[in-house]
Amino acid sequence: MLLLIDLDNTLIDRDGGFARWAEDFVEDLGGGHQDLDWLLAADAHGYAPRRVLADGLRERLGLSTDPEELVSQLRRGHLPYIEPYPGVVEQLQSLRGAGIPIVVVTNGRTEQQSRKLDLTGIDDLVDHVVISESVGVKKPTAGIFEAALERLGSAAEPGAVWMVGDHPEADIAGGRAAGFSTGWVRHGRSWHEQERDWRPTVQAETTHEVLQLIADGAGSAGHAVRTGDPEQDRTRR
Repeated sequence: MLLLIDLDNTLIDRDGGFARWAEDFVEDLGGGHQDLDWLLAADAHGYAPRRVLADGLRERLGLSTDPEELVSQLRRGHLPYIEPYPGVVEQLQSLRGAGIPIVVVTNGRTEQQSRKLDLTGIDDLVDHVVISESVGVKKPTAGIFEAALERLGSAAEPGAVWMVGDHPEADIAGGRAAGFSTGWVRHGRSWHEQERDWRPTVQAETTHEVLQLIADGAGSAGHAVRTGDPEQDRTRR
């Protein structure tokens, strides 16, 4: 079995770290609670361009701050506040100890994502890292998953490969299209909200739970297998 796994909001609590940092950041800029709420919503879980956020802050708060300085702060200021989710470190250690290769597959800027991996210690717990800027293709495009498998030099059958993540399109739909089994981290959402007529192979509220479901399947059957029947897919509710 091979495990491909997303970084932001899957292995690490990117949104929580951003929110903790943004509280003081907005206050220092002279903003209030409504401005903080705006920033957290506009951030769109990190998918909004930093330039758009910087321009929005300058207009909203009447700032004369250099936009490039704001962009830099929005990209890097929150990085020291980010931590792995509970249980993630232990799960990665256990999976690698069982001989399961792990590759982080993440969209984003190489410098920024590499810094997150270093600060959280995740880079020491995985075999390889594939960052979209470095390979020139983003999830859910197949090329980034192909690059991950190439890092391992593996010719594994698609059913023996897992893609785990929180994003329904980039991680789960992308992994499914590549022929992988998929593990979805719900974070309080339901798959029904995604308006799709299929489900991930496994899903659970937290990353720790998803990884445990995969580890349990790998231990009992070589690797977990999608049944093809959404009602029979193994799901922790």
